[in-house]
Amino acid sequence: MAITTIFGVNGVGKDTVADALRVSNPDLSVASYSRVLMYILGITNTFDVSEKVCEDQYKTLESVPQEKMILIENTDYKDLLYDLSKSNNDIIMLSHLISALRHGEKIQYLTDRLTPNWYVDLNQTLIQLVAPSTVISDRRKNDMQRKRDTSIREIEYHQSLCTNEWERIKRMNPNVATKMFVVNNIDLENTTREVENIMYNRVKTLRKIRSDKIWKK
Repeated sequence: MAITTIFGVNGVGKDTVADALRVSNPDLSVASYSRVLMYILGITNTFDVSEKVCEDQYKTLESVPQEKMILIENTDYKDLLYDLSKSNNDIIMLSHLISALRHGEKIQYLTDRLTPNWYVDLNQTLIQLVAPSTVISDRRKNDMQRKRDTSIREIEYHQSLCTNEWERIKRMNPNVATKMFVVNNIDLENTTREVENIMYNRVKTLRKIRSDKIWKK
């Protein structure tokens, strides 16, 4: 199974793009950090986001002591993702940052959290979705199911944190940088097509075809 992580701030359109990708790729699985943890803890029957969950299930997850969560993240969570990466189907992982893993005692949300090397390594592709803060704010306002902060200032702050973590990962080594892509999500159809091309290496194929044509000329 090839794992692709799609991340970005809340409201950038991760779930919408993933749903659109499933239309043309029905065998594609879509998971998230929280859903994998729910599955491991027995709160849900699957890690796939297609299974709807209620507020009580999220509250059950949030009630798990941080010490236990850290233990799960470094054992069962890690082992499950490794197993998934070796199976036959493709999976998308959705995350606010590339990984929502927490390390150490009572760290500050989003600022002290770093993505472990092993998580980066098991991904075939890392894709960051971005969009103008005004667009994200409007999407949050129109989302009737979830109440989110619509402040432009807060959105831009979170986006800067995502970008900082993205750049840190990109500096790990040249091999990591080659599998990292940033996609601007303004138009759903164009974004879905671009993400699909990246996931299935069509970008590299197209570049090779164009290069061959130029060489022949």
